[in-house]
Amino acid sequence: MFKVLIAEDEPPIMRMIKSTLESVDSDFKVTECCINGKNAVEKLKNEDFDIVITDIKMPIMTGIELAGWIYQNKPDTKVIIVSGYSDFEYARKALEYKVFDYLLKPISKDKVSELTQRIKSEIADKNKMFEENNTIVILACAGAYLLYGSEVLLPGERFWSDSGIDAFMDNLLTTSEEYIFFNSNMLSERLMVITAETEERQEELIHKIYDEFSTKNLPMTIVYQKGVLFKDTGKYFSKLREQLIKHLILNKSQLLCCNSLSDSYEDISQPYSKADVDSIVFAIKNRNNDELKNKLIAVMNNMMSSDCTQEEINGFLNIILDTYTLNYPNHMKRKNTSVKKEFVNALASFVSYDAFIADIISILATLRNDKRDPDRYEQLANEVEEYLINNYNKNITSDVLSKEFGFVPSYISRLFKRQKGVSPNEYVTKYRIEKAKKLIEENNDLRIKDIADAVGFKESYYFSKTFKRETGMWPTEYSARDK
Repeated sequence: MFKVLIAEDEPPIMRMIKSTLESVDSDFKVTECCINGKNAVEKLKNEDFDIVITDIKMPIMTGIELAGWIYQNKPDTKVIIVSGYSDFEYARKALEYKVFDYLLKPISKDKVSELTQRIKSEIADKNKMFEENNTIVILACAGAYLLYGSEVLLPGERFWSDSGIDAFMDNLLTTSEEYIFFNSNMLSERLMVITAETEERQEELIHKIYDEFSTKNLPMTIVYQKGVLFKDTGKYFSKLREQLIKHLILNKSQLLCCNSLSDSYEDISQPYSKADVDSIVFAIKNRNNDELKNKLIAVMNNMMSSDCTQEEINGFLNIILDTYTLNYPNHMKRKNTSVKKEFVNALASFVSYDAFIADIISILATLRNDKRDPDRYEQLANEVEEYLINNYNKNITSDVLSKEFGFVPSYISRLFKRQKGVSPNEYVTKYRIEKAKKLIEENNDLRIKDIADAVGFKESYYFSKTFKRETGMWPTEYSARDK
């Protein structure tokens, strides 16, 4: 049985659609009926449906907005748009959200019958493909990986928002191939599940994806596993991420087959010595930033030429910190754990070794605090705040702030948070949402996409998700609250 949800604000039409659908094909059962897109979203959050049939013109949340939500959150659900309007803009948006079909009222039984047969055939073919051992699971990471939430704006996050991967995959795959694209909780990563009939075709797809995205402005690490059952995707995602963490090299693109990677951690010859660590610690203790810089550059150059991984570099930095904490506990003005988090953020923000080394030096140089100039810190934080306010609708990245104010990204983020209580990323996000709320209040007819563009969000769904996180409501809910 195929579960169907109908979203239609006119009850007579809703009943007509339900009776027509169930009369032409008993395999289709309408289990939910909603009077607008908002109500449909609430149902979809708690329950899976095979098909959603929605009117295009509804109060609170339109059928097109509902289709957009389904496209982002329930990509396997087929959407059928029903409307008395043949306007091109509606049809264009429907196609953009990969709507299954677009029907004009009055609805004929013949058309509904043709649709049901096509849906059944397509779902059966897709299920068969994903049930067989011809699935590839790919974990792709743009730049460095992130262990937990970052306070800085990650280059990998921007990479994926600008990548055009959906269009690329649509052009790459044949009609007999399928893919599912997942946004990971880790902002630099994306997970893809792809079907392909032969092993040769699988290899071809993997290499074409790698060739396309490894030539961009960030190193690309792709770890993949062939011959995976779709139901085992979650298990393999964990395995792929484990291998990603073990093998990612900051300044190098890599294509790694999980089958050929070792499951155990191998001993490696360290490209640094205890004497290197001690001399760096001594330079920090004596506030000798020139010696600190020279020694750190020498060790990092060694690590870079040895293809040390992100994990190995992070381990080296933690050894420096732990050694300093052990030898000079009374000099530590900051918590060991907070400094380690800054190391993680600096690594996740990696663009080049020069910028990274400068970032690390700024972190290490503050382990033993000099006498501070509170007025200067406050002034710089105020200047950053003013810049964020004046440019909130532009693409503000950590690199942009670094170039604007002449400090490495982590230093700006630390200083700003100490003075303002939030990171620059958090500040500009909250400011954008406040601006969006005002726009909604002043003009209730604005489209979500137009509001998102106006306040600096490139993707309307990412804007809606952020708005929901900050306000507890979707933009459409916020717009309708006073109606």
